[in-house]
Amino acid sequence: MKTTPGVRGIVIADRDGVPIIRVNDETVPETVMRPGFLSSVGFATEQSSKLGYGVTNHIISIHERHQIVHFNIPPLILSVIADTECNTGKIWKLIRLLARV
Repeated sequence: MKTTPGVRGIVIADRDGVPIIRVNDETVPETVMRPGFLSSVGFATEQSSKLGYGVTNHIISIHERHQIVHFNIPPLILSVIADTECNTGKIWKLIRLLARV
């Protein structure tokens, strides 16, 4: 997290949204870490594929104070929570590095 300015948390969860590994600072809302929120990513990627858009590998959402980038790496979901001002391209690069591990 320290290598990418603005990143506030990283979560690796299973398809059911159960966090396997998570690290975050105090600015990350607890609701972002809940299984119900994390599992919605898997559901959303499956549904978008059914709409004829092809396979969805990632979802980027921007909320009031945070942006969340979810990356679908079956059977896991990798989520990075960052400030809205954080460079999304740098988050994308961080996720690609973490996905190889």
